[in-house]
Amino acid sequence: MKLTRIVTGALFVSLAAGSALAAKGKDKRKPQAIEAPPQYVILAFDGSLSNEFWKESQDFADTVTTEGIDGKKTTVKFTYFVNPPYYLDPAKKSAYQTPGLNKPVSCIGWSKSRDTVVPRIDLTNRAYKRGHEIGSHANSHCDQTGVDKSNPMYGRRWGLKEWMSEFKQFNDIFFNLFRVNGLSPSAANPKGFDFDKSDIIGFRAPLLAHTPEMWPALKANGFKYDTSKSSEPTYWPQRHPTGIWNMPLGTIKIAGTNRTTYSMDYNFMCRQTACASISEKLSDAEYLRLKNQMLDSYKYYFKINYFGGRGPIHIGHHFSKWNRGAYWVAMKEFAQFVCNKPGVRCVTYREYVSWLENLERNESSTLAAYRSGQFNRLRDDGTIKNIATPVLADVRLEETMDGLQVMTELAVEDRMPALGWRKRLSVNFQPIEANEATMTKEAFVKQVGQGNSALVRASLVTRDGVEVNASTFKYENVGTPEETVTGPLEDRAMQGETIEAHTMEE
Repeated sequence: MKLTRIVTGALFVSLAAGSALAAKGKDKRKPQAIEAPPQYVILAFDGSLSNEFWKESQDFADTVTTEGIDGKKTTVKFTYFVNPPYYLDPAKKSAYQTPGLNKPVSCIGWSKSRDTVVPRIDLTNRAYKRGHEIGSHANSHCDQTGVDKSNPMYGRRWGLKEWMSEFKQFNDIFFNLFRVNGLSPSAANPKGFDFDKSDIIGFRAPLLAHTPEMWPALKANGFKYDTSKSSEPTYWPQRHPTGIWNMPLGTIKIAGTNRTTYSMDYNFMCRQTACASISEKLSDAEYLRLKNQMLDSYKYYFKINYFGGRGPIHIGHHFSKWNRGAYWVAMKEFAQFVCNKPGVRCVTYREYVSWLENLERNESSTLAAYRSGQFNRLRDDGTIKNIATPVLADVRLEETMDGLQVMTELAVEDRMPALGWRKRLSVNFQPIEANEATMTKEAFVKQVGQGNSALVRASLVTRDGVEVNASTFKYENVGTPEETVTGPLEDRAMQGETIEAHTMEE
């Protein structure tokens, strides 16, 4: 028998289009007197390293109008979840002692140089003064659950003690940056920030990794909300038993596929290009496909809430411009499309929590009606297209004694000629010669180089060469006894952001 290893990874592709919103019967509910709540859209960033992006994102926000928390016209406001190691001179990193490791370890690194620290402080203060929110993304961005074998925190699961230390160190470093770094205060901000630790009320856990002890630690440190979890896209926020508001990312449908992912740029990149930024290899057409797929997915996420139950929209991005900036451009186009619509408020998490708590205190029956959807809903105006309901098909990579080959189900194979599709094998996102779907192991080792690493991608493409689905695997130590294969990498689209979400350039 020739088969020595099967590298499987079932992904699916749309074979037939149909409406994702099934036709519903006549709505038998009686019209409600209560008006619909505002549609809240919350646009947030993790990171804080790039001074250029601090300025660019704030300048963009100033160009888009929306309703404020009071219903008056204003400009879009962002929430920034920051990491204090990015505000530390690398020579001063001992100011932070990673809980569980008891030494200065930051899985996402430190500021690039001492000279970048004061400008970063000034830009963060600038954001706050313009009405944006500053939240916490903790410090080291390692794996608090201790389950990732590749992470320095492996086997060191955080309990209450570690979480409490992390939050204390965040404040001790972040609100004493001039002293900790041995820097002179800037003329623009001689006292540092115009805000203090009481203004940091929101948290997003690194890697979206949390343990049960995180919640009481959040409560003890004055946090009001957490946005480290995920939920269905129409979820209305509830309080955790500790009293902390749960503000999860949406698990949303990806346009043109039968797959879902979190409403976050890194997760889209994992689904589209196997968690790798391939800017230099993207054609103009492929760039547009990636950008528009995210944009259409975000618009549909908005649609089912704006014309539905009015659950908040949560979008989470990073200080990066992966894949030629496709995701940042999609986010900007999304904001421009939705934020100035009637009843839409593109505000900070802090503002949204304030609105919820005001209802909770003074209009609890109204909040209950909102959560149950008992209000006059806006009629769908047809300006946002639905997402197709596809038929499932499988594409996978198999390895035999003869080499690597792209495989799919027999039923799909029979239909591919009529659909104009073909199978394609790529190494490091470069299709092999003549767009063949097979490659000998000898040729693979020769191309990659013995002992090196490579991404191998099995895909289905149209007659025009446009990729419609793929399954990607990482080969390490190619052609040696230590060769390993992991994947499909697309599965990371349903996991928390990894360290690379902060360390990958662009």
